[in-house]
Amino acid sequence: MTATAQIKTFDFSNKALYNRAYIPLFKNDAEFLHLWGSAGSGKSRFAGQKEVVKSFRAERRDRKTLCVRKVFNTIKDSIYSELKTIIYQWKLEDCFDILKSPLQITNKITGVTFLFIGLDDVEKVKSISGVDRIWIEEATELAQQSELDQLRLRLRGFDKVQITLSYNPIDEHHWLNAEIHETKPAGHEFFHSTYRDNEQLLSKDPNYAKFIESTKDTNPNYYRVYGLGLWGQVVEGLIYPESETGVEFPRDESGNDDIHHYGLDFGFSDPTALVAQHIKDASPKRKLITKEVLYESGLDGPALVQRFDNLKVRKDRLIIADSARPEMIKTLHDAGYWIRACEKFAGSVLSGINEVRKYTIQIATNSKNLVKEIHNYQKNQIQGIWVEEPAKNQVDHGMDAMRYAEEASRAPRFEVGVFRY
Repeated sequence: MTATAQIKTFDFSNKALYNRAYIPLFKNDAEFLHLWGSAGSGKSRFAGQKEVVKSFRAERRDRKTLCVRKVFNTIKDSIYSELKTIIYQWKLEDCFDILKSPLQITNKITGVTFLFIGLDDVEKVKSISGVDRIWIEEATELAQQSELDQLRLRLRGFDKVQITLSYNPIDEHHWLNAEIHETKPAGHEFFHSTYRDNEQLLSKDPNYAKFIESTKDTNPNYYRVYGLGLWGQVVEGLIYPESETGVEFPRDESGNDDIHHYGLDFGFSDPTALVAQHIKDASPKRKLITKEVLYESGLDGPALVQRFDNLKVRKDRLIIADSARPEMIKTLHDAGYWIRACEKFAGSVLSGINEVRKYTIQIATNSKNLVKEIHNYQKNQIQGIWVEEPAKNQVDHGMDAMRYAEEASRAPRFEVGVFRY
């Protein structure tokens, strides 16, 4: 591909660009292509790579690729970010116009345009024409098949069209399983993958495999979905059985996240989890809205400070942190963050859980690890009887951080700069 004197030829046939398991799918032109499987399997990365490559096809001149999620506000940090990452990693930025407002990416060679749409604006979806390809990220967010059918109606007037769906199989009762996987209607093809197929991830982060495999015995359903990439089964004995997900995090008058406080659970081999929280008055129960800010392993004290700085974690909002790591708390305190250790006493975990249960629990958009955890966070079972204490050795880093953050709402308040530690 050669465009202008400033643009070098790029070899899309270089197999080193891709995870090997996915390469045959470049030739797949099924009407519906399902990329399903475990977390970290590389399915979203490949979906984005295929769309970038397809955008250079001469026969697609001036056509549109529709990039879809259930809620528009989740797109910038997911599907849009994924495409940008691929473009910059491949050093193709001179070939694209990348706009933030509106969210839009256009291939300057062919005129192919990536449009970004949330299904929370159905009328906007209906008004779009000239689309021959669609990518639906986190397709299990679609509540019913009619939403998929509505998107299929956008693909008209072309001899070859394709909808790519990428998703984790979170619930065996989901309509995608009951109505698509089990019946296998014409036009639908399926590619199953696990984290083991993501060679590029494992070469950079070998601890990821250890983390996933550590859940095999301690959290079987979590491992089934996010390790094996199989349809999740109903989990009994959930700590928080009535949580709500996909909620918009409140904004302040300036349009920024209206954060009341943070919760922090330390890790290293396990992920370090930082959540932001907002408490909203409502009846009959107040709403506890929690958003994932950071969920990352391999962070020591200096690296964590750097990540906080990069993420623009607010220094005027209280962080309640895991008391087991006083040296990490001191490091963050010395860096200017307003941080205190959580309370620990006999029964403190269950006490904190019961405080959280007093609210309507809502998980904000773009909090995928919190969603995974809360749907698998179980009570302990002793001789076949569920007890209220949570089971040991679960994947609960985000749940701990959520509990710590709620403690901040009850902590004594001090003026910033007077007492922080």
